[in-house]
Formats: sequence, C-alpha cells, structure tokens
Amino acid sequence: MSPFRLWLTLGALSIPIILVSIDLNGIVVLLPQIGSDLGASADEVGSIVTVASITSCAPLLLVGRVATRIGSRRLLLFGIALLWIAAVICTFTESFSLMMFGRALEGLGAACCFTTSLAVIDYLFDSKRRPVAIGIWGGLGGLGGAVAPLVASLLNQAFSWRAFFGINLILLAVALVMLLILVPKIPADAARSIPVVIMGLLTLGIAGTIGGVQHSAFGGWLSAGTIIPIIGGAICLALVWRLRTPETPLVPTTITRKLSFRFGTAEATLSNWGSGVVMVLVPIALETIRGVSVLEAGIIFMAFSIPFALGSVISGSAIDTYGGQKTLGASSAVFAIGILVLVVVGITGPMAGIIVGLAICGLGNGVIYSGATSVAFSDIVSSDAAEASATLSMLRVSGFAMAVALSTSIEGSLDSGSSSSERGIRTVLIIAAVITAAGIPAAFRRGKLTRVD
Repeated sequence: MSPFRLWLTLGALSIPIILVSIDLNGIVVLLPQIGSDLGASADEVGSIVTVASITSCAPLLLVGRVATRIGSRRLLLFGIALLWIAAVICTFTESFSLMMFGRALEGLGAACCFTTSLAVIDYLFDSKRRPVAIGIWGGLGGLGGAVAPLVASLLNQAFSWRAFFGINLILLAVALVMLLILVPKIPADAARSIPVVIMGLLTLGIAGTIGGVQHSAFGGWLSAGTIIPIIGGAICLALVWRLRTPETPLVPTTITRKLSFRFGTAEATLSNWGSGVVMVLVPIALETIRGVSVLEAGIIFMAFSIPFALGSVISGSAIDTYGGQKTLGASSAVFAIGILVLVVVGITGPMAGIIVGLAICGLGNGVIYSGATSVAFSDIVSSDAAEASATLSMLRVSGFAMAVALSTSIEGSLDSGSSSSERGIRTVLIIAAVITAAGIPAAFRRGKLTRVD
C-alpha cells in the first residue's frame, strides 16, 4: 500500500471515531430540548446518555473476540452500518422509546468501530509508523469528545437537535464507501473460540454494574434503579469468575502476559478518571456556577481541546525519543498539575487561570491518551490486535464512566443543592488529580519497557 493510500485510510478510519466521540459526549447539552420534544421527564432523558455508554462498553470483549474470529474489516464495516442506522432513527424519531433504541444501536456500533479501527491500524502500519498513526487517530477522537458540547450547541442553534444526529448520515456514508475501497482483507482466526455463556454473562455483569453506578448519580445509592443492577451485575461477574477455565480465558494470555500492554492499559485507565471529571463536570460547572452559556462553555473548552490534539500528535515522537515510561510518567504529572491549577483558581476565579489550567490538562491528557495506546500495542501481534483493543477500550471507557458517575454523586452530596457552591467540584477535581498522579510512580516502578521501535 502506497504512503498516500495508507494515510488516507487512517483519515477514513478516524471519521467514525470522531463522530462517535462527538455524539457520546455532546448530547448532554441537548437533553432538555430532546426531552421536551419527545415527552420525556428529566429523570428519563438522562437514560439517553446511559444506554449508549453501557452498550458501547459492556460488549467490548465479546466484540473483540468476534472480530478476531471473522476478521476486523468485516466487523468494522458492520459497525459503521449500525451507526448509520442509529443516526437515521435518532434524527427522525418522534418517540422516546425509539430514541433509546437508536442510542443503544449507536453504542453497539461504537464498540465495533473502536475495537476494529485500532486493529486495522495495527495491521496496516509498521512498528515505526504505528505510534504516529495511533497518535493521530487518538488525537482526532479525543478532540471530537472535547469539542462535542460546542459542536452540539452550534448545530442546535443553527438548525435543531436533530441536525446533531442528521449530519452523521452524510459523513458515515462517506466513511463506509472509503473504507470499503481502502481497507484490505485482514486475516481472521476461524479457530478462535467464543465462549458464548461466559462472554454473555460478562457483558451483562459490566452493563449492570456501570448502569447501576451511573443511576446513582441522579437516583441515589439506595434506589432500586441503583441497587438491583449493581447486585445483578455482581452476580453475573461472580459467575464469570467461577466458570472461567485456563482453556477459555476472557483475554488471551498472549496479550495479558505482555508487560507493555499491562502498563499502557493501567496508565490509560488511571488518566481516564481525570478525563471524565475535566471533560464532563468542568463544563457543567462553568454553566451552573459561573453562569456561562453552553456555547460560551464550548468556546472556553477549546483551551483544552487544541492542546489535547497537539499532545496526541506528538506522543509518538516523545515515546520514540524518551521511551514509554518517561513519556507517560511526565504526561501524568502534567495532567495532574493542570487539574490542581483548576482547583486553586476555582470555577469563579480569573478566566485566564481557568484557560491555563485547561491547556495544561489538555496537553498532558493528549499525550497519555495516545501514548498509552501506543505503549500497550508495542508488543501485540496482529492476530491479537482486536482483542487487545477491546480490552484496552473496555477498561478506558469504564474508568471514564465510573469517574463521571461517582464524581457527580460526590459533588451533589457536598453541594446539597446549592448552584453556587464550588466545594463539590473542587473535591472531585482533587480526587481526580490524585488518581491521575498515580500514573507517575507506576511509570517508573516496573521493569524497563522496550521502546516502540
């Protein structure tokens, strides 16, 4: 494959990832209007976010195993088709139930695309170009999530909330045609077994646990909507632990035994706690505490988005120059410092200080986001790439979802209904800084990692 075709393929692979990142993170600002138009209550409309989050995370290991069995190219195209169908439903629905169904499909399509696009990159790019490719792919996806509130508010003001989904119909169709042409057939492992019962229980266990924790953010920890899913999820996960055997591991040992994979995955999961708090709770705090509009909050958050994209792009060169451990350790420190700047300045403090804090956070987070992926994949063979991608994505998304849910619950309990208090947001930011900073000693206490050659 020529260099031009190779990088064009990377661009096409990034389109669905950008759109999914925008959709999963930007819809929050549109919930009041969607609920009003579709006749859903304030409590019900929040499930539009929850259902997509659950269906994009819970089946990831199963999706990874299926991708290995039938081939990543086939499942990638299927995932884009699912996203397109979901966009049709969400754009034209007049029913809240259909909106929920569309968002569930969108989450499943996202799981397919995230898992397989990274596996395709691993297959197409050699070890020298792969960190740069992953940096660009991760940077564009992360940038999509960071600018999502701004994109959503602009489309809503110019047209309506339906345009937020409708624009995907055109862009996903373009991506599907491009990938049909550009992505070659990728070898599959037809002998790879799929333990349906164990994978099914694992999917239900993850869905119940994450769904219950997310419900606690607005329903409380003692509500039935929180307790029942968490208990049900825990039972399913306990059964998975009981039924698993050395012959049917959830993740192949050829992946889990790789020090670089364990290290990169740990760094990605730790940093995603900080990502969840900064990318979701800080914009909301700017609106509710400082009183800025949704559009203004989106513009302010560009101070995070642009450095994030820059950090993602330079992560590959940094790893090549300084090695994975030093790069991820230093970027964890930078991210934690940025979060602490936001704590010191406060949401109602000088805007210049907030912008500086967001910029530092964005740079550190961008390097970690793509750099951790590059390190995790440095020793993974192509035949394991889909399942490695699924494992990394599941832990990363789970960390993000848990951070948002638990931090929202903590913030709400500390602020006790006060819309002007900063006690809650400062507390969850401090917790996020501590968890993110855990990546600093983790980067240096293990044995030396091989550089990404």
